[in-house]
Amino acid sequence: MSVIDAATHTVVENIDVGDGPTCIAITPGGTHAYVTDNASGSVSVMATTVIPDQGSTAGGTRVTITGRHLAGASSVRFGTAPAAITANTDTSLTVTAPAGSGAVPVTVTTAGGTGILGTFYYRPLPALTGISPAAGPLAGSDQEITITGRDLAGATDVYFGPRRAVIQKVSDTHLAVRTPAGVGAPVAGGVTITVFTPGGRAEGPLYTYLGTPAVTGVSPGTGPTTGGTDVSITGTGLAATDQVTFNGVPATFTAVSDTTLIATSPPSGQEGTVDITVTTPGGTATGSFTYVFEPAL
Repeated sequence: MSVIDAATHTVVENIDVGDGPTCIAITPGGTHAYVTDNASGSVSVMATTVIPDQGSTAGGTRVTITGRHLAGASSVRFGTAPAAITANTDTSLTVTAPAGSGAVPVTVTTAGGTGILGTFYYRPLPALTGISPAAGPLAGSDQEITITGRDLAGATDVYFGPRRAVIQKVSDTHLAVRTPAGVGAPVAGGVTITVFTPGGRAEGPLYTYLGTPAVTGVSPGTGPTTGGTDVSITGTGLAATDQVTFNGVPATFTAVSDTTLIATSPPSGQEGTVDITVTTPGGTATGSFTYVFEPAL
């Protein structure tokens, strides 16, 4: 869920809720918000007096505290640690969270006394350990990509280089994301994955954008219907080939280089020209091969 500044129409904070948030309701007093999570069939309950209510154990999170009779606040504490006050009105305080750990009460002291306005949760710094699949098409894809690590719960943003991915699912050890179709890298190559959580940011494994493959030659271009012909397929973007098929039938193959594959033609029940289809994470390319019957008496 995103918090938007109504004056500038910009996102000032992202808050983790359940999968597929669809609707929000705020209590009459404005102290809590309820978000229905359509995909997970749950309701997220959030206190709106401390936003965000999570941050790094190292401190430094900018936090807005809302309430009444806050003017002239002399102290704000996260647990026992004092927070630096940067702005103060009768209904809100802006503070910088101090370093800390665990869940701590947020207290405000004014001339009228001290009150607890909410709870702040300290989150550890995340770490990334892997990504699967580690490559995809230059134009982006709706294929689900899994990022593994630790302390990923509450992740609010994932970037592939400078491009933001769409988060599908979040757990403490896994993120499922999708790169939006049509929004790929400007050029093929590897980009760094960056994940943002309330505990901080982590940079991890490379994700490789691949250009669409091309097939420019097939030699020999004919072979017997019994199969077994070693065929050299030349082109570009072939090194990451996942599959080669002859008329839809998978063939054994070896990727010699980014420009050459050697595939063995599978048997065919009939003569004729068929498509050779090369499939890579970057897309597909086709060539042709002609099956002929062997001579017989």
